[in-house]
Amino acid sequence: MNLSPNNVSSRRSPRALAWAAVAVVWLIGFAWFYYFEPLKFFSEYCNDKVQDTLILLPALVTALLGVKLMRHFKPSEPPYRVWFTFMLGWWAWVAGELLGFVYDYFYWNVDYPEFTLIDVCWLAGYAIFGLSLYYQFRLIYSYKQGHKTVFYFSFVALALLLALGLTQWALAAGLGEGYSWPALYLAVIYPVFDLFEGAAALWLFFLFGRGYMGRPWWGLIAFTISDAISIFFWMGGYNWVSDQVYLGIDLSAAALYVAAYLITTLALLAANEHIERGLTASASPK
Repeated sequence: MNLSPNNVSSRRSPRALAWAAVAVVWLIGFAWFYYFEPLKFFSEYCNDKVQDTLILLPALVTALLGVKLMRHFKPSEPPYRVWFTFMLGWWAWVAGELLGFVYDYFYWNVDYPEFTLIDVCWLAGYAIFGLSLYYQFRLIYSYKQGHKTVFYFSFVALALLLALGLTQWALAAGLGEGYSWPALYLAVIYPVFDLFEGAAALWLFFLFGRGYMGRPWWGLIAFTISDAISIFFWMGGYNWVSDQVYLGIDLSAAALYVAAYLITTLALLAANEHIERGLTASASPK
């Protein structure tokens, strides 16, 4: 199977266009529901869970499509490790979304513990996505055998150090009042990991151009922006802006979070369709 970055298909099937339309409608519906909270007067808990469901379903579809993409490759093929770990990363985040329902049930109107199983899922997802990116770059670049794993752990160490510096900056700026230092550090780690993995995804975007193999990473770029905004406001950044600006940016961050899942879903649909179309063409009589 040709996995070259130049392996590009410019055709858009009716099915792909239909799914893109569904994604746009879904995103608009989520933004409307998030902003107007139509069920809030009936039940704030119910309103919140409908919002969470509108996030969970695209996440679940993304993970399932990741499984489908992985199955196009044999375990002996190098791309298999890339898409196997990529798929595991999405399932880790799906588990985090599901645990959000459980914790909300027991901690409704009460602050979560500073460290939960949800955090374990998020951190596991970041670690696995990082490994998937590492495998992808190993397919593109040829490193000396003894230096391959050094790159992965070097980037992890650099991300942790950057998170440490940003945590100290946040404390000096008066952010995160009322939270412990470990809780703030954990919160900062998320957008920092997003930044590193989003940058790597952007790198792949330029390497692959419009090629289908680069598209599934695009969602990580959207998560970078969304998580950074959400964590900034969580630490008290909303005090730095007016209420109108806060509401607008908060809505944008929430919509971008859902869009990240939808972008990945559409990219995986395109990748799967591209592979299936190639397999059909190769199997057809000459």
